[in-house]
This record gives sequence, structure tokens and C-alpha cells, in this order.
Amino acid sequence: MSDIFTIAKQFKIGDVHSVTPYGEGRINETFLVTAFSKNGEGFSDNKYILQKLHPIFTPAVLEDIEAITSRLEKADIVTPKLIRTMKGDSSVNFEGETWRMLTYIGGKTYEYGINNQMAESASALIGRFHNALTGLDYRFLHKIPNFHDTRSIMESLRSITLIYQNTDKYKTLSPLTEEILIQYEKIKDSIKGLPERIIHGDLKLNNVRFDERAQNAIAIVDLDTLGTGKIVIDIGDAIRSWCHKLKEIDGEDDLFDLGVFRSIVSGYLSTALFITREEIESIPAGVVMMMLELSARYITDAYEESYFRLDNERYPNLFEQNKTKAFAQMRLFSDFTKKIDKVGEILIASK
Repeated sequence: MSDIFTIAKQFKIGDVHSVTPYGEGRINETFLVTAFSKNGEGFSDNKYILQKLHPIFTPAVLEDIEAITSRLEKADIVTPKLIRTMKGDSSVNFEGETWRMLTYIGGKTYEYGINNQMAESASALIGRFHNALTGLDYRFLHKIPNFHDTRSIMESLRSITLIYQNTDKYKTLSPLTEEILIQYEKIKDSIKGLPERIIHGDLKLNNVRFDERAQNAIAIVDLDTLGTGKIVIDIGDAIRSWCHKLKEIDGEDDLFDLGVFRSIVSGYLSTALFITREEIESIPAGVVMMMLELSARYITDAYEESYFRLDNERYPNLFEQNKTKAFAQMRLFSDFTKKIDKVGEILIASK
């Protein structure tokens, strides 16, 4: 912990008082920092977010974040901002690893259990987020290899399956792998003709901050995955994450929450003024693409055990964790496809 204090003190935040682990991030290591700084009325106690970036992120991602957050601020959208070091740098390199400091946004983060009101507020915020970035001519300096390149992800799944075909892992994972690849072939070109836009890239529920009463969404965080792509990828990933009933109410197979879906569509379309009719009609394809893509990524890492961080309180190893998550995603996919007619009716009613 002394090393983390040393790192935190290199940022221009005042006198560091405490550094504690924070959140349940699956990629970066995150800490909550409190620091005292002098102001006109005496001293203030401020909070910040300190993160050690996963090696998949290069320091160039920080320049991208600064460019995008500046645009968001001009649109009056609350956003985390980078804090410079005492030397004026955007990050600290400590023993070959990149550390960055961000402003802290109060409120609450949720892993699951979103209700209709929260869904409508959060999706309306995402619509404002996308609106603010529409028309911005920016060339991203950092790109995660094959990120949301579903075709490459499926090819990687095929390749890794061949490498492990004589193992016990293969016996467990191959039936699900085959199903993912079959379903992907059916929809692989379904969003190909849609326009490229600036997207967040990872709109799972815990990347939205809500106020303390959980009534209103106040900010979108974790901006490392910013880039260009199809807008239905962002919407589809949000729907995939937010509509998943982790605690089933109506039965074991009732996993996709149509009520939350309806609220997402209502909130998003109330603020996403740029979106085309074709993009709206392609939202179900975006949902399916994200379900299949994430399932493929989980299975690939179930074989390799090298990317996702282990939740060691729930799983003994990355194989069990990612296998479990892949099967859960495909159960969600199955329930979504059963409800596709109702999904279509909600979209038609929203136009």
C-alpha cells in the first residue's frame, strides 16, 4: 500500500489522506483516494479515483479521454476528468505500469437490479451523451485490438477451440461454442450498412452513476473503450446488461426483462435526436450481436484464463468463472429470441 500512496502523491490533488480499494472493476485496478487541499475558506476534503490501467490500454487512451470529456463538458454533461501530475503529465509510470487519476463523481453504482425509472433516466443520459458527440471529427489514438470486431472474435473462438480440442475444457465448452458460431452466421451482416459514430463501447450497468436516491442517472464512467462504431452496439450492450434478470421472478427461463427494455427505448429515443429509422430497427440485431460476442469472449478466456479478472469470492478459477458467464449469456440470448416479437412491438410503438 505504501507504493500506492507514493503514486497518489504524484498527482496534483493536495495532501493524500487515504487510499482504499474501490468498486468491482473487471479490468483496471481501482482505488478511492481522499486528499486535503487548501482553498479560500480553509481546507477541503476531496475524493478522487486512482486506477492502474490494464496492459491492454496504452497511455494514448488518456489523450482520447481528454478530447471527449472536453466535448461532453461543453454540452453540460457531467463526466470524470483527468487530473494532471505535479509535473503536468497525464499519468504516472510506476515499474512499467500506467496509473491515472480522475475526478470522483458521487452517487451510486449498481451491478444489477435496475428498475424501469432508473433505466429510463440512464438511457436518456446515454442519448444526450451520443448527441453531444455526434458530428465530432476526432481520430482516436488508442484502439483495443479486435474490440467489438465480432468477426475477429468469432475467428479467435474457432482457433482456440482447435487448439484445445483434446482437452477436458473442450468437452465442456464445445457444444456452447458450436451454438454461438451457428447463431452468429445468421446475423453477421445485419448491421454492416449502418453509419459509424462515436460510442462509449462498454455500457454495462456498472458504468452508469446514479444519484444517492437511485432515481436519476448522473454520469457515464469508464471511458477507456471510447471509439467509433455502430450506435446499436452501444445500445445493444446496454440492453444486454440492464435487462438481464439475475434474480428471476417469473421462472428460471424468464431472464430478459421486457419492462426495462421498454423504458430503455423510451428514455433513449427521447434524447437521441440523431438516430435514424434504420438504426432503431437494427436495435434487436445489436442486442443479439453483443450477447453472442460476449459469450464468445467468455469462452475464449475460459480456455486461456488470461483476460478477465477473477472474482475469487465466487469462483475458484477463471475457467469456472467464464464458463458460467458464457452459459448465462446464452440462456439470456435464448430468452431474448423467444420474446423477439414483443421486442419488435415495443420498437414499433416507440416511433
